[in-house]
Amino acid sequence: MFELALIVGIAAAAFGLWKTLCPSAGPGQGLPSRKKGGKKEIALETLSTIWSRHRNAEISLEQLAGLWRNQAGQPPPAEAEDLAFDHPEIRDFYDEYVKERTFSATPAGTVVREILQLLDREGDCPSVVNGKGEAEGFTDKNAYDVLAGVKLYRHTLDVAEEMIKAFKGSVAMLPKVLIAALGHDLGKLPSFRKTLYSLGDHPLISVTILEGLPGYAGLPYKDDVNKAIVDHHRYPKGLLGEKLKEADQDARRTEIASNIQERPTEGGSGPEPGRPEEPLQSAPKAEAGPTEKDSIFITHAKKEKEKVKLKEVPLPWFDAEKFLAELKPYINRLDGQRWSAFSMPDGHVYFQAGVLEEAAKKLGKGNPDVALMDSDRELKRNILYSIVCNLRREKDAISRGLIKDGYFGGPFIVQMEDGKELSSFYTPFNAEAFGETVSYFEEMKKGRIREIEEVRPKIQK
Repeated sequence: MFELALIVGIAAAAFGLWKTLCPSAGPGQGLPSRKKGGKKEIALETLSTIWSRHRNAEISLEQLAGLWRNQAGQPPPAEAEDLAFDHPEIRDFYDEYVKERTFSATPAGTVVREILQLLDREGDCPSVVNGKGEAEGFTDKNAYDVLAGVKLYRHTLDVAEEMIKAFKGSVAMLPKVLIAALGHDLGKLPSFRKTLYSLGDHPLISVTILEGLPGYAGLPYKDDVNKAIVDHHRYPKGLLGEKLKEADQDARRTEIASNIQERPTEGGSGPEPGRPEEPLQSAPKAEAGPTEKDSIFITHAKKEKEKVKLKEVPLPWFDAEKFLAELKPYINRLDGQRWSAFSMPDGHVYFQAGVLEEAAKKLGKGNPDVALMDSDRELKRNILYSIVCNLRREKDAISRGLIKDGYFGGPFIVQMEDGKELSSFYTPFNAEAFGETVSYFEEMKKGRIREIEEVRPKIQK
């Protein structure tokens, strides 16, 4: 039965195509036929002359599928002619990429329309959220305020446009690309965040919303879309996920570059020496120096067990001299019982990665990538890695042999006089890079910093 239906479908589509290509064919021309029972019959061998007679004719698969579908008695694409959008940009997007497309009459078309209607109803909310367990969190208030001023529906359409460009307008990939791009931030819609708050991270909420849309469960590429959305602030695997992350970042860079303004530093002096705003690590309140559990670079590595290769990225704002000058005030400064950087008699100076980040935020203020550091762990790590690479090349400022190639720091054990061991993530520098002698820094030590007896790399299993 399937073979018979297939033959009938091909024949009907070919006949429609022949009528399109040969509109002048009348009785006695083109395909000979005979009537039987009020129906016209055409032999397959005669039908094949269409291909032999019109060897140079071209027709897209999309057009052929449309002919086949309509000739087979199926209804035309159900674009919901009465579908209305309050936002003109959403209407324009729908008209260009969804309406009258072949997939519009399929479950994928239904899913896309459902997403666009959700964005039309609730998408005037901010395009960023801060909250517990949120992957896209911001500690930089200026960057957060800028992106909060970008409406969610607008950001989503920008990401979708970037994705379409990335896949070069592929007709075959369009439904999959649209659903991934339009659905990636649905978890930020106010009503869903309220009802699904226990999920925390907005990508997880986004996938939950998609799973509840009519037609989504039956899509053959549903799992690919889910994975791409869940990982778009992490380390995506697969082409769809990689392109979604790139599209999201490109859209954010444009938004930042178009709207960000310099935020004046309180008091005009930058961060208080020895007290970064704890974007990466939270120093312990009762002990000298951070412990292992306080380092994002260690805890996440343990949880994810992923070996991610870091890469250098452009740093148009970077100046090695100015960067070292920003770091210097942190050395051997205590904040209560805490420290952010300390020197050792052997000429090494150890910095928490959070200090490097704060210096980057100050010197790179206004740069889109720096503004987005908080929201993307991979981008943050690549920027810190690039800083270390530049300092090593330009000033020989990084201690060689203490950290592995391809990393911007490593885990170290800090041995105290009382025998207590503290473990944390540090970037080791050479003291001379700061223009001072080792004895100069040693004389600055006070309190618990003077009780540091030894520092050694932690051997990882």
